[in-house]
Amino acid sequence: MANLFLDRSVAATLNDSMLSWADFLAAGINGSIVAGLVALFHERRNAWLAKVQSSEPLMATRTIQYAAIAGFLAGALDILLVLHNEGILILTALVLVLLFIHLREFAGNLGNMLRPGYTATWGEVSELSRIYVTMLAGFTLVNAALEGAHLIAGLPAPFGFSQQGGDIFLNSLYFTVVTMTTLGYGDFTPKMWDAKLLAMIECLVSYVMFALMVGIVTRGVVTAKEKNEQ
Repeated sequence: MANLFLDRSVAATLNDSMLSWADFLAAGINGSIVAGLVALFHERRNAWLAKVQSSEPLMATRTIQYAAIAGFLAGALDILLVLHNEGILILTALVLVLLFIHLREFAGNLGNMLRPGYTATWGEVSELSRIYVTMLAGFTLVNAALEGAHLIAGLPAPFGFSQQGGDIFLNSLYFTVVTMTTLGYGDFTPKMWDAKLLAMIECLVSYVMFALMVGIVTRGVVTAKEKNEQ
């Protein structure tokens, strides 16, 4: 699936392809894997919180089940959606919506943590880190989708991920990490106006997020138990 965008002949036939039982089987397997990982993560998190006797609330079993169902749907739909051009656009739009939601969540958390005299807990810092990593993954998918959309439309590649060897998603991940950490090695550069605009947004968003996170950590971080004792 990761190499669909690399072959122009495959891209040219995406619109005409019909979903088969193998596609649904692959979608079911991928959805099951994602659902299992989601459930495992929350179960392990609950076990760790109980072990350290944290004051943070445990996630209810029903909530974990709902999260696993959402994970299954997400894992299955991303396989089915990328089999058609329209699906790729829908998937990209969904990723952009999720990025916006996470940005709002990040801003909301910062509003509390930047108050004078406020000391963040490790749980709050880990939540900000989770949002940052989620943003990195989202921008990686958007970069790859933009590259694939140009190839499908027969336009020049905006980043050149498919022209320098390797997998398009691995190259997209590499470019996103380099961009969000402001390293900018220059081996992959945006060449089209939409790619340049996307790179500008990634730089500004990631720079502000990272700087604020560093500022919060340097003010001091305590455990939830220590904060309750203060």
